[in-house]
Amino acid sequence: MNEYHQIAKAARFGWRAARNLLCVTPLGRVLLFPPENLRLHFGRGDAEYAINVFKHHYRQLIGSGYPCGGQILEVGPGRNLGTGVLIWAWHYVRFGQGVVVTLWDVFPNMVVNDETLKGAAQALLQDEQFGDLAAEINDHAFTSSIKAVADGMLAPDIRYAVQRLSGFAATGRPGGFDLIYSQASIEHIWNIAEFWTTIIRLTRNGGWHSHRIDLADHGRRTTNYIEMLEWSPWAYWLTMRFVPGAINRWRAPMHLDAIQQQGMKIKFVERGLREELPIARSRIDRTFRKLADIDLRTTALDLVAVKSGP
Repeated sequence: MNEYHQIAKAARFGWRAARNLLCVTPLGRVLLFPPENLRLHFGRGDAEYAINVFKHHYRQLIGSGYPCGGQILEVGPGRNLGTGVLIWAWHYVRFGQGVVVTLWDVFPNMVVNDETLKGAAQALLQDEQFGDLAAEINDHAFTSSIKAVADGMLAPDIRYAVQRLSGFAATGRPGGFDLIYSQASIEHIWNIAEFWTTIIRLTRNGGWHSHRIDLADHGRRTTNYIEMLEWSPWAYWLTMRFVPGAINRWRAPMHLDAIQQQGMKIKFVERGLREELPIARSRIDRTFRKLADIDLRTTALDLVAVKSGP
C-alpha cells in the first residue's frame, strides 16, 4: 500500500467516523441528512423507472415459472410507487379484489393514498414505454385495470408500511406472502442475516422471491466498486453503522447460501460482472480477500427463489 493511499484512506476514515458518530444522535442525523434530502436519496419516482423495474421482475418471474399469488410484498420501494401499481394490476387480472400489495420501508419516502395511486397510474399510461410493456404483457385486462385506476374508477389495495424490521415482522403476515420482491434495496439493510431470516419466515410455503441486489460500493462505483471491502470489520462499523442507508458488505455467495439454508430453492441466478478487480487483492481486508475472483467482481445479483413446502 503506497504512502498516498495510506494518507487518503486515513483521511476518509476520519471524516466517515466523525459523520457516523454524529448520526448516533437524532439532531446530528437530521443536520447531516435532512429528511427531505433523505427522501430524494432513496430511489427514483418517475414512471420510466417504475416500468423498467416491473419489466425486470416480470421477466425473471415469468421465465422461472411463477404462477402468481394474491399477497405481495415489495421491500424498500423508496419513491417508486409505479411498480407497485403495475405489480398489483398484473395480479389483479388473475385474482380480482383479493390482491394486496404491501410496500414496506424504514423511511417515509412517499405518500400512498387514492390520489397518489391515481396519479401514478396516469403517469404510467402517459410514459412512452408503456405501449411496449402492454404489448409484452399482451393482456387487455392488464391495461384496462390501470386505466380504471387512473380514472378513479378502481382503487387498488396497495398499503404502505413504514417501520423497523422487528415492528413489521410483528404486524406482518407470518407465512402469508405469495411473492416478495425488491430492487436495489437489500444492500441497505445493515442486519442482513436477521432480514433474510425474518423475510423468509413471512413467506408462505411455496411462496416466491425476486430480488436485484446492488453489490457495488455506492460512493466509488465507477472507480473502485469494492472500496468498502478494504476496511476491517471494526473500521467499517465505525465509519458506517449509524449512517442512514448504510450498505452491508455481503457478497453474492453469502446471500445465496443464507436463503438456501432457510429452505429456499434457487430458480434463477444472474450476476452483473466487471472484467477485472479495480485494486490489488492485497488491499482487500482479509475478511473478503480469499473470496473467488468472480465473487469479488460481481456488482449485481439477480435471483428468483421459491420457499420449500413443509
